[in-house]
Amino acid sequence: MKNAALKTACSLAAAAVILFSPVQAQAGSSGGDRRFAVEGAGNLDCASFLDSRKDRGSPEYQRFIGFAEGYLSAANLYEPATFDLSPWHNAAAFDLILSNHCETHGEEKLANVLQRMVSSFRPLRIAEFSPMVEVGSGEYRAIVYETILKRAQAALGQLGYYAGPEDAKYTTDLREGFLKFQRDKQLVETGVPDPATLWTLLNP
Repeated sequence: MKNAALKTACSLAAAAVILFSPVQAQAGSSGGDRRFAVEGAGNLDCASFLDSRKDRGSPEYQRFIGFAEGYLSAANLYEPATFDLSPWHNAAAFDLILSNHCETHGEEKLANVLQRMVSSFRPLRIAEFSPMVEVGSGEYRAIVYETILKRAQAALGQLGYYAGPEDAKYTTDLREGFLKFQRDKQLVETGVPDPATLWTLLNP
């Protein structure tokens, strides 16, 4: 299990590098001239977040993660043509993305980092409501949007890992496709569309 957790962490850490490359950051600042008030943890800097991360059970750390989740939820409401900006990310993914960025940007305010994250997530968003489906069995399960499962089927098909329909049905063939893809990419072999797998498969 330690090796599995390490592989997942490495995959999501790589996501942080892609998210905050100079090109992404510049694109994300295109609408950044508008001034607005920031409340709560958004006014604190990256160094404060990293300090709170030493005890992930602390109220201060939970305050940071709660602010991040709330910020992205608000973005879902106000971003045009958006139902969910981060359709497969969870609190653990947000933590890794933020921490990797903050390691080299200690003075940056959390609200600014999250706005960059919003800009980087736009190509991945779901534009309209989509039902969710639980897939997998036993130790490895995932709950994903049907839209995302269809995207995964299409992507696996284009890469030669899957030859079935794009119907959001979790079949034995689809499970084998995920396993082969995960094996080739040195990901945890879960056979399901977990966050690290979806990031590696669907990130443009």
